[in-house]
Amino acid sequence: MLLRALSVFVLATPAFADCPTAVDLPTGVKATLSDGSTEEYRTVRTGLVELIARYDDGYDARNLLGQGVYVIELADLEDGQIVPESRITSSYPMSADAMPLPQPGARWSVAVGMRNADGFFKEKQTHSWGEITQVSYQGCTYDMIPGEFLYTGDGYSYREDIHYLPELGVGLLVSYADGDDPPEIFTYDAFEIMADQR
Repeated sequence: MLLRALSVFVLATPAFADCPTAVDLPTGVKATLSDGSTEEYRTVRTGLVELIARYDDGYDARNLLGQGVYVIELADLEDGQIVPESRITSSYPMSADAMPLPQPGARWSVAVGMRNADGFFKEKQTHSWGEITQVSYQGCTYDMIPGEFLYTGDGYSYREDIHYLPELGVGLLVSYADGDDPPEIFTYDAFEIMADQR
């Protein structure tokens, strides 16, 4: 995702030289999930990462993530193009590069203006971060900060569990639950550096 100062952490270096880090985000980092789905992360500009998700059922989506974690825009893709009526945008009270970086024990509550094909609505978001730990993906070991994101609006609520990898500069969606429904779980198997396609 982004090239950022991570001096607040004493970070372990990923185990091998070919393990992706944030310096690889301009050309792209690809994550493969256990079900065969993939996620491609690329830096758009400072503080903003594009995520292209390609799911095993043929559904594709594009997200724009502030600081690699906060959803600024999401939309379905068809033949690589955004489906206009599917686009949802979030208006935060600051620019993407001014959003708070995840830190152990931090909490951020924010009112967000949302817009979709039906119009404008408001949403409350609460982002909470736990203590730093480590995770490994096929020989690549990263520091990880677990996060819990709660979203509430008029007649709805949902929760996301995020694993933020400071060395990569992105947050991985590891579970999603709509209201009281059982959570959907996402398991990441491996990361790789993508070739420069520009």
